[in-house]
Amino acid sequence: MRRIVFILFCCLTVAAGADTIWQVNNRVAVEHGVLLIDQTRSVKEISAAQAKGGFKADLGVGLFESRIKAELVIGEMNAAGRRINLTTRVTTAPVIYVARELPKDSCAYKLVLAHELKHQHYDLEVLRLLPGEIHQFSQDVFAGDELESGGDSARWQNRSRSRFFQQFNYVYQALGEMR
Repeated sequence: MRRIVFILFCCLTVAAGADTIWQVNNRVAVEHGVLLIDQTRSVKEISAAQAKGGFKADLGVGLFESRIKAELVIGEMNAAGRRINLTTRVTTAPVIYVARELPKDSCAYKLVLAHELKHQHYDLEVLRLLPGEIHQFSQDVFAGDELESGGDSARWQNRSRSRFFQQFNYVYQALGEMR
């Protein structure tokens, strides 16, 4: 008898949970731009850019920037079927800055470039992990509970979009900290 009650309880719990779960489909596309090597900045300019990014350097001779951009399109929303279709597009325009004071044929230039290429490699690893992370947090960000309770669809979309980009930035930065 206890076994039957337990099985019945489990079935009711699963059925009750199924009523509140929304299916969030997020098609994620990551497009890597072509890496640009820029030697037009001075040591002073690179040092200032590093400091602006939180990396105080007395002598900044190289810098990697991913120049990441994320776009989100909220497509079909079906409240009756509890389904939301999204498309996330992530693009990068990576740039490596090497100080113009370093001649291209010098050992210092090659050393700085090799170091900055490591940063680009780490960033590519982060971008490889990003789609899985986006799929995971999209389910939480786009829960449709507010819509079911008669909430305003436009307001819900704006709030969800804002939460999505907050979460995106947090995840991208957190994954990047592991480099």
